[in-house]
Amino acid sequence: MFLIFLSLAAVCLVFFVWSDHTSGKTTATNSKKTSFKSIQTDFKEGWSKIFNQKTSSSTNSSTNTTTQSNASPMISQADFTKKINAIIGNSKANIYVLDTKTGAKLTYSNSNKDFWLASSVKASILTQIVKDDGPLTGDMNDIATEMVEISDNQSAIDLFDDIGGYPALELLWKNLGMTSTVANTEGFGLSTSTAADQIKLLKYILTMPSSDKDYILNLMSNITSSQRFGIGVMKDPAFKNGWLNADNGTWHVNTIGYSDHERYLVAILTRNNTDQDSGEALVSKIAGYIIPKSKNN
Repeated sequence: MFLIFLSLAAVCLVFFVWSDHTSGKTTATNSKKTSFKSIQTDFKEGWSKIFNQKTSSSTNSSTNTTTQSNASPMISQADFTKKINAIIGNSKANIYVLDTKTGAKLTYSNSNKDFWLASSVKASILTQIVKDDGPLTGDMNDIATEMVEISDNQSAIDLFDDIGGYPALELLWKNLGMTSTVANTEGFGLSTSTAADQIKLLKYILTMPSSDKDYILNLMSNITSSQRFGIGVMKDPAFKNGWLNADNGTWHVNTIGYSDHERYLVAILTRNNTDQDSGEALVSKIAGYIIPKSKNN
């Protein structure tokens, strides 16, 4: 080991002498000899600088990579809030968006209650029947297709009865921890919920056996063109919208579902919209804000 160290020291000495020579300096033969301790110190200091430089570079590179990989393409929370405030008017909204790849979230709420699910409740009905029976076939598949893809109400009533009515829906919501979702026995479309609760339903669907999940998402990906508002304006959407007018003439308009191959989970619930068209336009604008157009490729 000592001989190896002496060899390294000799190499360093030759390097220093050569370096002085090539830099235009002249070293006299009678000048004071460089001590072994000096060489050892220089060698340690030089290696230390190189090592620290490499370590610093590696750390910075790692940090940058981590930052980039954890960065979500979604708009910032501040900008999201600002944009919605600029268009919300007298409407009420409760919103939750989750990037399942990074864990990033966007939320907004100027009210947290009294949001009717309207036809968005059909996503819960579909989930419950598929959970019980697996992917549907034959006439049952035809009924489910009409319920989801064209939002047929009679089909929803048929499947609602088939799953066991309100007790089945309430049990599903309870098991998923959807504590803010309340059934209304005057009509399942009048059941109320929050965006956060609807995200719990969407998360659950992704954990179902692949055949069940694929069946549900296939139906939610094929919504008829006239109903492709809200999440329907996003990339690769799978969703269920809902719309229902209140006695005072205002409208509840909702959109819940997925975008970009189930990466983004989105729930946008609104009420107090002037009419159906303005409600649809509102949820579409909000959904369109989530991923800036420059990143939505």
